Amino acid sequence: MLKEDHRNYILAGLPFMMLGLIINPWLISWMLNVEFTTTIFSGILVFSIVMIVTGWGIIYKKSTFGKWLGAKYNDVALILLNIVLVFAVLNVIAAIVLFKPEKLPETGSYIHSPADLLKDSIGFMRQVYPGRSDDEIRELVMFRSPYVNHPILEFQEKIQNSKYYNVGFEDIRYDRKVNRENASKYINGSVWVFGGSTTFGQGVSDNETISAFLNMLDTSNTYLNFGVHAYHQSNEIEKLLLLLKKGYKPKSVIFIDGLNDVIRMIETNFHPMETPSLAKSAYNSDYNIATKETGNTVIKQMPVTRLLRLYFGKKKGPDDNLQLPWNKYDDVYDENNLYNKDAKQHFQSTLLRSPYKDIDTIGLNYITWKLQEMYTRNYDFIDHISKAYGFDFTIYYQPIGILSSENQFWKEMKSSRLTPLYRNFNYVIPKIKKSIIEWNYPHFIDITALEDSCSGCYVDLTHYNAQLNKLIARKILATEFKK
Repeated sequence: MLKEDHRNYILAGLPFMMLGLIINPWLISWMLNVEFTTTIFSGILVFSIVMIVTGWGIIYKKSTFGKWLGAKYNDVALILLNIVLVFAVLNVIAAIVLFKPEKLPETGSYIHSPADLLKDSIGFMRQVYPGRSDDEIRELVMFRSPYVNHPILEFQEKIQNSKYYNVGFEDIRYDRKVNRENASKYINGSVWVFGGSTTFGQGVSDNETISAFLNMLDTSNTYLNFGVHAYHQSNEIEKLLLLLKKGYKPKSVIFIDGLNDVIRMIETNFHPMETPSLAKSAYNSDYNIATKETGNTVIKQMPVTRLLRLYFGKKKGPDDNLQLPWNKYDDVYDENNLYNKDAKQHFQSTLLRSPYKDIDTIGLNYITWKLQEMYTRNYDFIDHISKAYGFDFTIYYQPIGILSSENQFWKEMKSSRLTPLYRNFNYVIPKIKKSIIEWNYPHFIDITALEDSCSGCYVDLTHYNAQLNKLIARKILATEFKK
């Protein structure tokens, strides 16, 4: 009788064990020629183990298997509960250790932020945007250019379709004259306007940009706004070349530059002609969608795991001992250069460079030299390209809001002169203006003085309001019609 009962338990348990052995992730993956995600792989593996243990229990524990399983379940549940409680306590302790009082950003101590003003001093912003409702002001101010990828250029403006910001064909920002329906018709034989976010028109509506006013004031020509946030002059040339390679032909080309050129030369340490729009763009071959690490999981975001990574993980922050020199640029063709040896650390080192930080005279002189190199080489290149393709061009050196004596976004005008940001720009910009005079290039025009005749003409520290955009448009037309 006992032998017969034992045989019955064996017969009952074997199917479970066989099922567990057959349904395992390695065998299924091999038979079906598929790869499982970690979650599915783990689920199948757990199911397989449970089946094998169940079969073993039925065979060897027989009628006592249920009681044995219940007892083991209670033991495991108690252990797991204690682990969860200990883990929770450790996370609370880690959260307390990691907690740091929020610090004001280094850029916010002496500058009025439009976003903060919307919360704390909406009256101030009503003066900046007279005649606009609070909702309209909020919509204009809170726009942030969401960069999107571009297969050739580093990035471009995201295609927009909203009340005040509309971008479409070939990344043109539209206005009253140029829109989705006719942009492709206008692109040939028109005047192409390149620049950064000031040219794009950050903080103003489609019909208040420099290009929009050019179209209003000069009905005999059509002006297309190719401005892109963060672009400096070399990036604009790359965009120009792309459009030419696509077969488009402009009547004339206008560049409006100055602000971003200084910022990028400070933030990066590359040759003037090898400077990207954003520092992170210089590492795309190493860090891109094909090589990106797995995203942050819930476990990775737990305070205790963050604390462990902080003390025992690989150093991710900038190494002060590997600061990029201010008196020479990186030779990207040198295998021993930090850029080639450790791209991630090189990028971290760029984070130590900022226009908001103090830069010594050696560094400022070198930044000035880099800008001079970029402008002279670019001018020569544009001159040759314009002759080859048969179009006119002009480069306008733009008003710099940081240096404007009328800029209401400095919290205190007198103390602003003592900030690193003002000192850095006030050292570099006058030297570049002097160089423009010395170069005597017929197509390089300094219009920085326009801000002197425009009181309160900024929507933030650097971006122009409609009034200054209109003044710039008039100055451009006065210059263009003299040719």
